[in-house]
Amino acid sequence: MKLWIGNLPPNKSDEDVRAFVRKYTRIELDAMTRIHGDGSRPGVLIEIGGANQLLLLGMQRRLHQMSWDQHLLTVHIMFFSNQG
Repeated sequence: MKLWIGNLPPNKSDEDVRAFVRKYTRIELDAMTRIHGDGSRPGVLIEIGGANQLLLLGMQRRLHQMSWDQHLLTVHIMFFSNQG
């Protein structure tokens, strides 16, 4: 499971995103993949080692619809399957 954070302010660095998530959730990110799209509303997929659905749900509740530099964040839990 990963957490998608979309509609990030385009001028924010990876470290800015990590610091923002840490500040509001007290969780350290293990990995982050940037998804730039057309550049107007970039997003990231984040991974937290050992995270379960309950932890990600708490993070989603905390960050979803939060405003950051006049950008309203969208946060979703992403489920991936290795099965064909």
